[in-house]
Amino acid sequence: MGYELWTSPVTGYRRRGTRLNELQVLFASGVKTGAVLEPLQCCPLNANSIDIKAILDRRGFDVAGVQSAQNGEVLGYVEANALGGGRVSDHLKHLNSDMIISDSTPLGEVFRYLRSKQWAFVTVGVGIRGIITRADLNKPPVRVYLFALISLLEMHLRYWIRRGYPNDAWKSHLDERRLRRAQDLEKERCESNDQISLLACLQFADLRDLVISREDLRANLNLASKTQAGRLLRRAEVLRNSLAHSQSDLIEGSNWEDMIALLSMVELSVAHSDRSIEEAARTLEQESPNLWSVDLM
Repeated sequence: MGYELWTSPVTGYRRRGTRLNELQVLFASGVKTGAVLEPLQCCPLNANSIDIKAILDRRGFDVAGVQSAQNGEVLGYVEANALGGGRVSDHLKHLNSDMIISDSTPLGEVFRYLRSKQWAFVTVGVGIRGIITRADLNKPPVRVYLFALISLLEMHLRYWIRRGYPNDAWKSHLDERRLRRAQDLEKERCESNDQISLLACLQFADLRDLVISREDLRANLNLASKTQAGRLLRRAEVLRNSLAHSQSDLIEGSNWEDMIALLSMVELSVAHSDRSIEEAARTLEQESPNLWSVDLM
């Protein structure tokens, strides 16, 4: 069955690629800031600031770098809404270290950085060459990470429901209409020769409600109260649907501060669940016959 690809029902062994830290390492090594940054647009130090403001406004840019010569060192930056009369040099703002990240910065760190900032300058090689803004978090590489994270959360929900409701006991706790929908999907998948469980046919909303109703299941996901669990899982469901339907703006009806806070809470929840699963796995491993695993390192 599908869940056996995630954890062994006999030994509790966790399959590679199913832990939160493995997902984070994968993206840290393969998808970094350099995959989503944009080239920094720079204006001349001695340019007329009104002219530059008009250009930035027309192109929808909030900020630009400043150089004394094309392809020269970035001396600082200007913000479009602060430009008035005089020269660009009159409005030059100096760079601070907390405004700058590297193009090798992992996506997870970028989320945390942009939670409190609108943008960051990015070093490429030895100099500042790029910029990343919250809008760049809508790009496909970021969406892949987000969908993987929410999918991992969904896997954890199913795991604890399976453990907490043995022999599909959860069926009596599900709305009859939604249960019938899951059964229809199971039948359809079986007719296509797909080996799938009824639990795997539940929608995210079904999993959410089953977990929220049980204190022990919430505890395994570090969700103390029904209110906390409901808020987190409903927001995660909205994000999941936006990603699945390729919405052009992931924060439609929300804001990036709330979105990035949600991702942090999902990571904490999944990390806590990971630890609980590992504890259960160690117990099963002690009870299983001795087998030698080949060292992959």
